[in-house]
Amino acid sequence: RLALLNTRYLRLCAEADERVRPLVYAVRLWAKRQGLAGNPSGSGPLLNNYALTLLVVFFLQTRSPPVLPAVARLRDLAGRGPSMCPPHPGVPFACDPSVSFSVPGDEDRAVVGGWDCSFPRDAASLEPSANTETPCSLLADFFHAFGDFDFPGCLISLREGRALPLPPPASPEVAEGLKLGPLNLQDPFELSHNVAANVNEKTAARFGRCCRDAAKYCRSLQYRRKSTKGRAWGLTRLFRPGAVEPGAASSGAFLIPIPLDAVGLREPGSGGSLFREVCSAVAFVLRDVLKCGCAAGKTPPAPG
Repeated sequence: RLALLNTRYLRLCAEADERVRPLVYAVRLWAKRQGLAGNPSGSGPLLNNYALTLLVVFFLQTRSPPVLPAVARLRDLAGRGPSMCPPHPGVPFACDPSVSFSVPGDEDRAVVGGWDCSFPRDAASLEPSANTETPCSLLADFFHAFGDFDFPGCLISLREGRALPLPPPASPEVAEGLKLGPLNLQDPFELSHNVAANVNEKTAARFGRCCRDAAKYCRSLQYRRKSTKGRAWGLTRLFRPGAVEPGAASSGAFLIPIPLDAVGLREPGSGGSLFREVCSAVAFVLRDVLKCGCAAGKTPPAPG
């Protein structure tokens, strides 16, 4: 039931503002191309699409003026007061995790597992945002906002629409099982769930570093102006694997070494001609067919 309400909440966000969906898709694609997202086995240290989507929603909540309202504001629009789960006639206090209920005739109000999941189901009931930033401007500011974000030192709260200090060990969230780590992203409804609990320190640091590189690129002419030399520019360059700083295409970013056995490719009396032919063939495929940068590395020493 919580998963279903999370899906409905994200759908509400997408329907509330037409900039939400393209921004989410852009961030997801960028993160995948940078190797920051996509755990092949279903578990791993990388970000998942749900976490990336929540990061975008949180970012849009923090704009001035906001593009999306905080979840607490949505709860108020659904008719609930400031407390988490006020008692309902005939229903025990809803902080009990065994309590789940919905109000007959009012699908906007619901409690699941003790968590208040109330929010309007119809985007038409939300006030239109006064924010007029373009999607491209928002994307650049997303990278800027998270480039120097203190991920391990705070809790990203979509409920409040702001970053909160880490909760003390005796807090209800931690007592219920909130796992803190290098990136703390609180579920909008199940407050004891860190959506990014699987992310390790290396991935969190790389996410910040890649955001800084992307923010720097978004300030360059390569991002805003078509290349006169036929080079990739704008979003096309941003979505390429590896670093996206201006000039990074030739800086050795995302180097992939191709080891060739010089000894095994050397015929007796050939003087190494076969090895050179193989290297030339590989270089031709990489440089002329795949249009990749290709440079000779150091020849490994002969064994023994």
